[in-house]
Amino acid sequence: MSRIVMSIEEINHLIREEMRKHEKCARVSLKTIYWHEPDASGCNWDANMFEGDATDPLECRKQIIDTVRDLRARYNIPNPG
Repeated sequence: MSRIVMSIEEINHLIREEMRKHEKCARVSLKTIYWHEPDASGCNWDANMFEGDATDPLECRKQIIDTVRDLRARYNIPNPG
């Protein structure tokens, strides 16, 4: 499947929008998206760790992981080099 190229800011926005839908994500923040060489699936980005209190980041991740996987399957980010 061919991916649409989208800016890091746009993907950050989509992930944060999904986070807003979940109570477990209320005290969690996403650091940012970062570029890497395309992985086995063809995706060239991933999300940095989430920040928050105690287990909140892990619980939030569980709530949004399907959305992040879907975004990784549909979008790539521009190569910074």
